[in-house]
Amino acid sequence: MRMPGERTTLASSELDLQRQEESLNRIAWVGGIGVFTLTMMALVVLSMRVRDDWWTISLYATAAGAPLLYAFLTQVVMRRMHMAAYNKYRSKLVMQLTDLHELVYRDELTGLYNRRQFYEVLQMEVEKARLSRQPLAILLMDLDGLKTINDHHGHQIGDIVLANLGKAIARHTRNVDVAARLGGDEFGVVMPGTDKRGAFSLARRLWEDLERTPMHQEGDLRMMVTISVGLAGYPWGGEEVEELIQWADADMYANKVSRKLAREQTAVPAGDAPDFTEAPDDDLYGSM
Repeated sequence: MRMPGERTTLASSELDLQRQEESLNRIAWVGGIGVFTLTMMALVVLSMRVRDDWWTISLYATAAGAPLLYAFLTQVVMRRMHMAAYNKYRSKLVMQLTDLHELVYRDELTGLYNRRQFYEVLQMEVEKARLSRQPLAILLMDLDGLKTINDHHGHQIGDIVLANLGKAIARHTRNVDVAARLGGDEFGVVMPGTDKRGAFSLARRLWEDLERTPMHQEGDLRMMVTISVGLAGYPWGGEEVEELIQWADADMYANKVSRKLAREQTAVPAGDAPDFTEAPDDDLYGSM
C-alpha cells in the first residue's frame, strides 16, 4: 500500500520507463526494416545486372546477409540486456515499496501495525465478512496505569513496557490477524474468521500471559501490568466499522470500570483478570 502522492510518483516513473522502452523498440525496428529494405533493393538491382551469374549473386547475397544477421543478433542481445536492466529496476522498486510500506504502516516502537493499517484492514474485512457471511472479531485494549509508570519511572521505562506489551500481543495472534498500536497506550487486533468465543479465548490467553510475565524487569524491579479489554464482532457487535468500534470501546470502558470498582470494594488484586469464562476451550479462534 502506498501514500497517494507516492503512488502517483511511482506510477509516473514506471510510465516514463515504459515509454522509453517503446521508443527504443520503435527506433530499433524502424532501423532494422530500413536496412533490410535497402539491402533487398540493392540485391534486386545487382541481380538484374548479373542475371546469369549465380555465383556472383550468391556472393552479393552473402555479403548483404552478414550485416543483416549481425544486426539481428545485436538486436536480440540488446533486448535481453535491456530487459535484464528493466527487471533489476523493478525488483529494486518492489523492495523500496516494501520498505516504504513498513515505514508507513508499522509502529516504530512496538513493531505492530499502526492505526491507519488497522482501520484500512478492518474496513476490508468487514466487507469480506458481509459478502461471505463469515464471522469477524476485533479486540480493543489499553494499558492500565501508563501515566503512573511514566511519572514514577520515566518515559523510557514506559516505552519499554509498551514495546514488550506489543511483543506479548504478537505472540498470541495469528499470521492472518492484524495487531496494531492505535496510539499511546491503546492497541487493537482484527481477527478474520473468528467468532465471539474465539475472541474471548484470545483475551483470556493474553490476560494469563500478562499475569505471569513482567513487561519490564531490572534488579529488584519487576513490573507487572494489566490491560482493559473490549470485544466486538460481525455480526454480533454490529455490521459497520463504526458500530464495531463503538461496541468494543464501550465494552473496554465497562471492563475498566468494573475492575476498578471491584478493587475498591473488595480489594481484588490489580492483576486479577476479568471473567472470560464464556469462552470454552474449544474456541473457534483457529490454530496459533
